[in-house]
Amino acid sequence: MQRTSGAMSLLALLASPVLVSVTGGPVTAAARAGTAPDCIARVADEQPHGLIVWLRNGCGRTMRVKVIIRGGFDGPCVALANGKSREWTFEMGSYDKTVTC
Repeated sequence: MQRTSGAMSLLALLASPVLVSVTGGPVTAAARAGTAPDCIARVADEQPHGLIVWLRNGCGRTMRVKVIIRGGFDGPCVALANGKSREWTFEMGSYDKTVTC
């Protein structure tokens, strides 16, 4: 029987694809870079001067989010603190989704 050193165990843990969230639960690859959770409120409103997208974070922690636009340029990846909101105006395209980034 061979023993694994503490350093080898640490390396194996660091190489694992599963991360742990701030709340202690596992974070899947989809949660790291997928559709933003429902605790990110979204409003997309088409106006004569462009598409306005408003997001509000009610997740209990800072979330990194990005607005995806179909037929136009996507928004930047931004850190949105808990309880904060942000608004973007896009000159062309239509709202597709909001993702984590």
